[in-house]
This record gives sequence, structure tokens and C-alpha cells, in this order.
Amino acid sequence: MRLSIWFSVILVLLAVALMPLGIALAQQANPNRILPDTVQKGETFDVTVNFTSPVDNFNAIGLTDFCPAGWNVTLNEAWCTPNAEFVKDTGNKAEFLWYGPYDNGTTFTALYKVTVSDDAGLATYAFNGSVEYYLGSEGPYLENVTGGSQVEVVAGSSIGVWWIVGIVVAIAVIVAAVLLVRRRKA
Repeated sequence: MRLSIWFSVILVLLAVALMPLGIALAQQANPNRILPDTVQKGETFDVTVNFTSPVDNFNAIGLTDFCPAGWNVTLNEAWCTPNAEFVKDTGNKAEFLWYGPYDNGTTFTALYKVTVSDDAGLATYAFNGSVEYYLGSEGPYLENVTGGSQVEVVAGSSIGVWWIVGIVVAIAVIVAAVLLVRRRKA
């Protein structure tokens, strides 16, 4: 009987001690990435990552997102809502920083542009990233970005520059032939 009382007391103390951890884990920013399904070699496209402040005093927020190796990112503070305080693009790595604090429910949108390398193979490529933040003075908390995580590089359009040049030359030859025939008749 006495053992069960001690066991109950220890269990209650553990539950009370771990409650803030459980509350913090339940309050997540839920970062989500939006990507196109397919892209072409040399194409530049937008990547968007959205997340929401889970509580008041959401601060020291860092988003780091990686596109495939050999591809390049371009970013700007003004492309974010709210505007990021700091951005850094290094090759295939996009980094954003917001100082805060932000109120519960503040929606964040980070946009950056990715340029597919000209020598990318026709394949599926992965993106990965995370958001790290503090809730007041507690943290850091880390969440992986979910949502779109892959893009497929597909063959370009069959209507290329040389195809268009060929059509223009063919039209020019036809026009020249028609003019030549009219000239001979006259």
C-alpha cells in the first residue's frame, strides 16, 4: 500500500514537471513549403514557406531551407510577410531571420527564387529545411518544413528557338517564291 502511494506521488510530480514540455510541444508553427510539381533546366521558380506564430512572444525565428546542390537561390527581405530582418543566400541555401516578438496567430510567408542548373539531369530532386524559434525565453524549438519536398526536372518544350527560326526561314522562302512568280508574270 505504501509503495503505491509513493508511486502515485512520483507519477503526479513527473506529470506536473513535464506539463510545460507537453504544452510547448503542442504549440507548433507548422512550417509548410509550396513548390511546383515540375520544372525545366535553367528555369527560375518560386518557393514559398508558410508558418504561424503558435503563441505570444514568438521570437528569434530562423528559417533555413535547402534546394538541390548545384541550384541557386535568390532572396530579399521584402519578399517576406512580415519583412524579414535578415536574409542570406549561399548557393543552394536560403536563410531568413525575424527577431520578434510576434503575437499569437501571426502568419509568416517566406518567398525565395530557385534557378535550376543548366546541367541538371531529368530526375526528381529533394528540398529540406527547418524553422527554429523561441517561445518567450524558452527554446530553441525546431520543426522540419513539411509540404512540398520534391520537384521533377522534365524535358523542355519542343518549340525551341531553332524551330521558330526554321518557320521564319520557310515563310521567307515562300514569300520570295511568290514575289518571283509575280515578277515573271508581269
